Amino acid sequence: MIDLETHKEMAGYILDIFRTQPFVIMSWGLDTKSLRLSTDEAGNYGISFTVQGFKHKGKVKILYDPGSDTFVLHLIDGTGAIIKTREDIFLDELVSVIDEAVEKVENYQERVHQEYGIS
Repeated sequence: MIDLETHKEMAGYILDIFRTQPFVIMSWGLDTKSLRLSTDEAGNYGISFTVQGFKHKGKVKILYDPGSDTFVLHLIDGTGAIIKTREDIFLDELVSVIDEAVEKVENYQERVHQEYGIS
């Protein structure tokens, strides 16, 4: 079982990774009030939050897997069901993998222009 202090440190580490690409994170519509510490049955720990992306609207759970020193991504719908999982994500690809799952559509620039009136 992971102790709370270690869990909080990992949550901070994940958020530090996010801070390296703030505009990408903002594009997901991340609700900062929804940020929570999260775990799974395997004992992995990390954070969860809600997003309003073009591809996914719902909860995102990012967990650290200490056995492989990688992250696990779960996309969760409004009923709490996991609808997509991606494992073995290295820290340098975490933001881009989440962005691909949550936000990036084929016609991304066109969608941004339609939705927000900006290019």
